[in-house]
Amino acid sequence: MSVTTTGRQASAARILAAVALAAGVALAVPQSAAAAPDDAGLSAKAGVTGGAVAVHAEAWTAGRAKYGRNVTAAQAVDAFWTPERMRAARPIEESPEYARAMAMGSAAAKAAAPQAATGARKPTVIPPYEGALGTPKGDGASTLAVNPNFASSHPTARTSGKAFFVLGGLSYQCSGTVVNSAGADTVWTAGHCIHSGAGGQAASSWAFVPAYDDDLANPRPYGTWTAVSIWTMNAWINSSAPAEDMGVAIMGTLNGNHIVSYLGGQGLWTFAGTQNLQNAFGYPAQSPFDGGNLLRCSGYSSQENANVWTETIKIPCNFNKGASGGGWLLNWDGNWGLVNGINSRVDKLPNPTIVASPYFDQTALDLYDFTKNM
Repeated sequence: MSVTTTGRQASAARILAAVALAAGVALAVPQSAAAAPDDAGLSAKAGVTGGAVAVHAEAWTAGRAKYGRNVTAAQAVDAFWTPERMRAARPIEESPEYARAMAMGSAAAKAAAPQAATGARKPTVIPPYEGALGTPKGDGASTLAVNPNFASSHPTARTSGKAFFVLGGLSYQCSGTVVNSAGADTVWTAGHCIHSGAGGQAASSWAFVPAYDDDLANPRPYGTWTAVSIWTMNAWINSSAPAEDMGVAIMGTLNGNHIVSYLGGQGLWTFAGTQNLQNAFGYPAQSPFDGGNLLRCSGYSSQENANVWTETIKIPCNFNKGASGGGWLLNWDGNWGLVNGINSRVDKLPNPTIVASPYFDQTALDLYDFTKNM
């Protein structure tokens, strides 16, 4: 994994890179899949692991009861994830697998030898795509979690959502973000929302609900989208490495629509440096939050550890259980931005003061390149 630590002296370079984003964030059509390079065999190079999502037995039973014996996998997942089951799903942070993975990652980080900064790598910017629903307008900033009260049609709301999945026979929830890609089917989240890490297993019956809001009569205004495959990094699966705690779910179509083409997708920015104003989004579910609404907090990122470069960054934020996997948007204009991190873990519970993310360097770019055409 390439390492870069940039300070304020790199701000000019970041500004030049941001010029391409016009007055805030430039929107672009999805990259042509036909024009994209062939990614066959990239997994070995990039260290990406994943595959088809299993549907667990209880979901098949629910699907047959609702749709009959010829039920599809997508129908089975949709039938299983009723609004009641979604509300009852526990934040992944309450799973024993998560606790084990975080302990392993923390121990590895503390044992790491200090690393010197290397030269900055030129940023890679994937612009957002507004989708068929277009763009309205909006908003300000807070290091404490606030409810922006977005309508479900708001671009940030409809490209954010809750992920639901089964792990070890139990139902869990995370947060996620729709990201622009050639295949138009990608949702980014934390690696631990895809796989439980070293010694663990892959999630099953993985679903994503854009603009989830349990204050609405229908908490899933754009339906339940079912993942057909899930992907994360080998270093997360093998050693629960915090710097590689990132994952991508490839969503199947719903009513003939690709999720990016219909709802739009946020952009992606790698090698942006460690010091930036970030806007983090997610669905924290521990008191005083209830997991029912999309929340936001914003603050300047910095290297997570002052003396050891662990390829992780942090922001001041009080997100707690349930926010895992939510996206950090750089250059957010109130609607669109560039995913530059994900909620990976916090410093303490129940009263966290920071949220940490992998630094988006070559690892994030490899994961994006490997999954963008799926």
